[in-house]
Amino acid sequence: MIIANSLNVPFAPSPESQNDILRVLGEYTFIRLHNGDEAFFHHGNWITGTGASCGEPSVLELAQSMARAGCKSLRCVEIAVPDDRNWCWNDVVTQLVRASFTRQVRGELTVTASNNTRHGRGMHVCCDPLLSGINNNLWFPLNPAEDWHAGIERVLTMNGVAENVVRLEPLQDGTEYTDFKVIYNQKICA
Repeated sequence: MIIANSLNVPFAPSPESQNDILRVLGEYTFIRLHNGDEAFFHHGNWITGTGASCGEPSVLELAQSMARAGCKSLRCVEIAVPDDRNWCWNDVVTQLVRASFTRQVRGELTVTASNNTRHGRGMHVCCDPLLSGINNNLWFPLNPAEDWHAGIERVLTMNGVAENVVRLEPLQDGTEYTDFKVIYNQKICA
């Protein structure tokens, strides 16, 4: 496997085994670096990427569509840019695989939470092929005694998406709902 960096310069294959890469990346993975560069991987193989500095369109929509077509969940990972100024996507994959052994692989998604759904308190996971529902209107009931963090964490861990929720960041607060950015540690099976 040869993966190119944001300058499209190929580099040698990753030193990690393909099984380790597939274990960490899963079937469909979208990676965004802190500098805004993005890549989409399918079965551990680099499909496409964009360089934020080039003003190219995001590959997130493509990644979401591919995962939805495969009836699978899309893993979304945000990670720091490798220290080497001549980094390549292999370096990012290596960083993720090594981080998986210490369970420091983070993901994020958007959740809409409401106290006033038709059937009580609940949450909806936005734009996730697995947890949004086939018509993008799947809601999970939450216990009124739980705070948002505990309830959202329970749903994500119960569905195998997260090991735990690190934090919630409010994105938008409406009269009947709140949108949260949920940062979580991904569930990595060793």
